[in-house]
Amino acid sequence: MFTKAADYYDLIYGFKNYEKEAQQIMSLIAQERPLAKTILDVACGTGEHAKYLSKTYLVDGIDSEPKFVEIAQSKVPSGKFSVADMSNFDLDVRYDVIQCLFSSIGYLKQAELVVGALLCFKRHLNPDGVIIVEPWFSPDQWKVGIPHMVTVDRPDLKICRINTSGLEGALSKLHFHYLIGTPEGVQHFTEDHELALYSNEEMLSFFKQAGLAVRHDPEGIFGRGLYIANVEL
Repeated sequence: MFTKAADYYDLIYGFKNYEKEAQQIMSLIAQERPLAKTILDVACGTGEHAKYLSKTYLVDGIDSEPKFVEIAQSKVPSGKFSVADMSNFDLDVRYDVIQCLFSSIGYLKQAELVVGALLCFKRHLNPDGVIIVEPWFSPDQWKVGIPHMVTVDRPDLKICRINTSGLEGALSKLHFHYLIGTPEGVQHFTEDHELALYSNEEMLSFFKQAGLAVRHDPEGIFGRGLYIANVEL
């Protein structure tokens, strides 16, 4: 999804406080599974959460974007990062914590894919482990026709990413326009992203279908909520 913008991703999301979020995740883990030692970071992106979490835990990660995996591995050489589909993967390893953050679950655009992902998470979870999922927006939260812009202003690099929020059925649509200015010139490219808009009730039902006991924190670490789950006994 971010193939063209992967090298600029960390700059574009420089407003996001990954260190603070990692501290919140660690506090949650300490509360839920105080003896946890290992984490699988699903849809790990460029490994910014993993970078901070790896100071306390052994962190591995998967992502569907090869460039992200390469960047994450360079940040966390102690972990194993690989290219995989979060809805269908088999690492032959179990973890104390499996996390899927920054709304990545929304890229699974059919309910059966979300349930499939949660079943994968469950298969890779130690018996007393915990699953942490940060959702995308729900249908009632998504506003159509809102323009968004992110900029980076450095002496030798200028970035502008702009889009207007769209909607098609139950899918939120993001058509990103990038302008990248360097001493060599200005580059323009676009990316199309579609994320499913699931209600809280739908998300809770997906966890139930996967045989997971779950509770919902409406605030979470980034204001989008958080689902905390474990294997249903």
